[in-house]
Amino acid sequence: MDRGQPLWHLEELTPEHFRPVARQGELFLAYLGSRAVGTMTYQLADPLFWPEIPLGTSAFLHKLAIRREVAGQGVAAAMVGWAVERARRSGLAYLRLDTDFNRPKLRSFYEQLGFVCVGDKHLTRLGYPLHVALYELKL
Repeated sequence: MDRGQPLWHLEELTPEHFRPVARQGELFLAYLGSRAVGTMTYQLADPLFWPEIPLGTSAFLHKLAIRREVAGQGVAAAMVGWAVERARRSGLAYLRLDTDFNRPKLRSFYEQLGFVCVGDKHLTRLGYPLHVALYELKL
């Protein structure tokens, strides 16, 4: 989407960060053939960005990333589509996510998939200030 601009800080991309997420069954990989080409977390709670959302109503996407060599081939959209279907099958009302407020191409990607921006939030995570746009897709 916004090539060459880091979206996350290295401290959030460590095995220590992802190990608990993987143990809880919330870390997913996308494959083309036998090659992993994408990853994301799919969670049923998001106390940092969406603390007001009641449990059992929504799923939350985080850390969606694909390999550069498959950019533009629909991998990211297919991953989001998988998450939409999983949330629908679970009887949830919404799929929600947050993304960098200042990334118009990335925001446009989610909007093209039907997500609607419902607000923004300023907060600090791991000592870094964040300004995120909050998106939801009614299922």
